[in-house]
Amino acid sequence: MDKPKTEPLKNRAAASKSPYVSAQANSRVAWQLLDDEAVSRAKAENKMVFLNIGYSACHYCRLMMTEAFAHPQCAELLNSYFIPVIVDREERPDVDTIYMNYVQAVNGAGGWPLNLFLTPELAPVFGGTYWPGPGPGTDSDSGSIETEGEDGLDFLIILKKLRKVWLEQETRCRTEAKDVLAQLREFAAEGTLGRTIEHRASFPAIMAPPSAALGMHVEAALAASSQPDDSTELDIDQLEEAYRHIAGTFDPIYGGFGIAPKFPTPAKLLFLLKLSQLPTEVQDVVGSTQCAHAREMALFTLRKIRDGALRDHVGGQGLARYSVTSDWSIPHFEKLVVDNALLLSAFLDAWLSSGLSKQDEFFEIVIELAEYLSSAPISLPEGGFVSSEAADSYYRQGDTHLREGAYQVWTRREFDSVIGDSHDSAIAAAYWNVLEHGNVEPDQDPHDAFINRNVLYIGKDVTDLSKQFKVPIEEVKSIIKSAKAKLSAHREKHRVRPFVDDKVITSWNGLVISALSRAAASLQYVEGVDHAKYLDAARKAAVLIKEKLWDAKEGVLYRVYRDGSRGDTKGLAEDYAYLIEGLFDLYQATLDDQWLKWADELQQIQLVLFYDAPKVDENATTIDAALQASCGAFYSTEADSAQAILRLKDGMDTSLPSINAVSASNLFRLGSITANETYTLLAKETVNAFEAEILQYPWLFPGLLTGITILRLGGLNFVVLRQNKESAGVASGSVSFDDFFKALNSAPSGGLKAFSVISGKDSWVLEKNPALKKLAEGKDGIYCLEGEEFRPFTSKDLSSFTRQS
Repeated sequence: MDKPKTEPLKNRAAASKSPYVSAQANSRVAWQLLDDEAVSRAKAENKMVFLNIGYSACHYCRLMMTEAFAHPQCAELLNSYFIPVIVDREERPDVDTIYMNYVQAVNGAGGWPLNLFLTPELAPVFGGTYWPGPGPGTDSDSGSIETEGEDGLDFLIILKKLRKVWLEQETRCRTEAKDVLAQLREFAAEGTLGRTIEHRASFPAIMAPPSAALGMHVEAALAASSQPDDSTELDIDQLEEAYRHIAGTFDPIYGGFGIAPKFPTPAKLLFLLKLSQLPTEVQDVVGSTQCAHAREMALFTLRKIRDGALRDHVGGQGLARYSVTSDWSIPHFEKLVVDNALLLSAFLDAWLSSGLSKQDEFFEIVIELAEYLSSAPISLPEGGFVSSEAADSYYRQGDTHLREGAYQVWTRREFDSVIGDSHDSAIAAAYWNVLEHGNVEPDQDPHDAFINRNVLYIGKDVTDLSKQFKVPIEEVKSIIKSAKAKLSAHREKHRVRPFVDDKVITSWNGLVISALSRAAASLQYVEGVDHAKYLDAARKAAVLIKEKLWDAKEGVLYRVYRDGSRGDTKGLAEDYAYLIEGLFDLYQATLDDQWLKWADELQQIQLVLFYDAPKVDENATTIDAALQASCGAFYSTEADSAQAILRLKDGMDTSLPSINAVSASNLFRLGSITANETYTLLAKETVNAFEAEILQYPWLFPGLLTGITILRLGGLNFVVLRQNKESAGVASGSVSFDDFFKALNSAPSGGLKAFSVISGKDSWVLEKNPALKKLAEGKDGIYCLEGEEFRPFTSKDLSSFTRQS
């Protein structure tokens, strides 16, 4: 067939707020945005859509840009025979999740860049991850997609083969794509999306029909609220089963879970740390020995992460995304800000569980991460936090070639030269395992990026070094501190920091707000720590989102802000969930009603847009007849989400917390604070919606397991009545405000902890919870809910407070 005469539309990539997308505006490929115009064009011209999904910090995404998309033949084929569409996965995680599930189901593995060939209706035909560009002089029609492995293909061969397949076998392509999409819908509906197409190994997620009238659903839910909770099979036994499975995958040598590549998995670490902080009923079921072991697994893993190569040992500039090796010795150097926020929460809980001490082993890394997140370039001057730092950069000022990890690796010669003193250099080199010919094995360096270079990680502790070099421990510490300062100064002067993707993403900012607010509240009790800096960064981010990404008039939250304006993408369920959680923690740190009030507003919007309410039959005469069965819980997207071929629910914790686990926690907290029975009921429904999957695979749902604990055992609900600012909190049996807040802010995360402050008759909490008005007429102090009545919080309560909270 002759080359199509239709010319590609003008490149529209520059219209995006994403640096990843807009960077393609000057490439040879006429990239389109994923919108109705691109889909309409594909249908009108009967062309396959080539979809590239990536993000700015990804080394292989950038490599494919320069190797494959910049190649003249590749660009010519893409522009002539396909509709090339580019998506930033951070802008559209909903689209990324759908097609990542497809690639994982077909190929058994996924990653980024994610590349798909789709029908004009966006059903998947063929996909994979990184494909190298063609070699010099490559111009071949040889090779077969049916017979060659992905590793044996370059991008030009793939394009030619897909062009031929579509031109000659379009009907077959459409039929098979339709069948695959039907299987994905089936897997999603039964909670098994993510399984292989042939042999379906379950990795639960849920998809069900669109939601409808929330009001009718709430009425039906309330009508059913008299049913006892034991109608569900979910119970705290699932926590014990989850512990056993996670313990079975634990690496006792290097920490972490499973084999390489090894990810930090904050959700698992937080779950393991929480077990010893949950009510005694949980520990009776799981076992006190098992809870102690769970904590030790988490602490051991956190030590290995802290000492390994994911950490920037020179400048304290965050943790890389994952380790290529099992022993945490070679990182994939990109840094996602959200990963660092979640790890700050995990390290903070580890530190808090050992007490508020500067001498604790995790204190330094907590400060380091809080500083990283609250400082430039991660924390923006106008407020908000950027998305990521790239994996590659220039090794020296003036270089023209980007190298992966260049900002953080060292030759032994440069290392010794910077430190100067040979004795000090020898000790520092032994500490960070810096070797003459580099410390990266050739089989771990397929692109020869680390020849003769060293990735710093702690190889020996100071006690061993003291014995080896026969110097006092304090001298060893002093030498390492001096070496770190010299290396950091040299790096700042002679190297170029990796590119920063300065998109402000609402959901990720919510998680950073949460982590920094908690850190600031806890660290205020440690002398010499600038906790106010961390709280200020969190507050400024919340203000930016409220002013720039929240349309109060329309009741719409937006997802992306950059360069002074917001993007067009409306907030997804995760944006609401993570931001609401962040506002709770910001409220606890500031006692400012506006954040709690806004959290309630956002929660109502999230329920309307994303909650799975049943359909309504307008002709029905009773509620039961009017409603079909509701699955409950939150979809990730709205019912009319553009270009999303599946509508999913997220129950499983991945690199990010489960949307539904966070949403259930938010509903439980708001329900307790406002005495809103609907919120509490919907929280329970959200947890129960994943009953079948949790019963079968509880270890995949650590976030929702906390929800089961709340569902079964309830939580703690505190009210601080402080209408007189000078009051010290002296109601009968009550403890002082200072003692209470220190206990509150020093407690590691655990079960439900609902907390509110009444500071006057115009308090927002009184407006939402009239039952508190009688309490507000009493004496200032701290009160806790017992049954249906509030009583003074006593010294006895204080002694067990940290364990229960």
